[in-house]
Amino acid sequence: MDGSTTRGMAPGPFEDAVVVAKAWLAGAPLVRRYRQVHVARADVEIDIDMESYHEHGAYLWGTLLNTDVQSVYRPFSTWQPVPTTDEARSFGEFWTWLSAERRAAERRGKTFAAYCYSRSAEDKWLLSSARRFHGYPGVPSEAEVKEFISSPQWVDIYQAVTDQFVCPNGKGLKKIAPIAGHHWRDDEAGGEASMAWYREAVGYDRGEPDLSQRTRLFEYNEDDVIATKVLREWMSDRAVLDIPHIDDL
Repeated sequence: MDGSTTRGMAPGPFEDAVVVAKAWLAGAPLVRRYRQVHVARADVEIDIDMESYHEHGAYLWGTLLNTDVQSVYRPFSTWQPVPTTDEARSFGEFWTWLSAERRAAERRGKTFAAYCYSRSAEDKWLLSSARRFHGYPGVPSEAEVKEFISSPQWVDIYQAVTDQFVCPNGKGLKKIAPIAGHHWRDDEAGGEASMAWYREAVGYDRGEPDLSQRTRLFEYNEDDVIATKVLREWMSDRAVLDIPHIDDL
């Protein structure tokens, strides 16, 4: 990363507040801290987004496998109301698939990276699932998970955004990804709405499960992983052209 900023200014609350004020006046949705924008890239890239229901469990691990040929969305889910041991099955299948893709890339001499946006939730449920379901088929040890999430192959796009941009309107994915040209299919898409959709999808209130809400959740999750991909590619390609540098305000 190019370490130069305005007058050597390091990011900080006061300095960022000054930049935010200037950005508001200029109508800039983001401001670059550095002359160049960098994000880790790889030959084989997988975007990951997890959906959980409060503290009860993680019911969906959504993935987007990206190669130089195509991008393929693949969800790993349970529709038994969480908490449920069926969560172990879906998590084990997700981890087995992810590990196979990592090994396949290594065998082919390709670099590999997996991406998320704001890794705290994914890290929490990766570690929690490994502990809770230890011994179930496909479920990794906690040590295996720790090795993965501490490796350069696990990339947090949220951190890349935080490090390289001042964000006047917030740093949530639904604030940042539209700047890169991504839009969600569902106008109501969001974490709070997904909780209500999930209750209906599994019949939490003793009703019949609403299968249309399962489709809605899959589409919401797919749009989330696509958003991470679009944002990463935009940072690698157009961000330096689209977004003003601090010195340009």
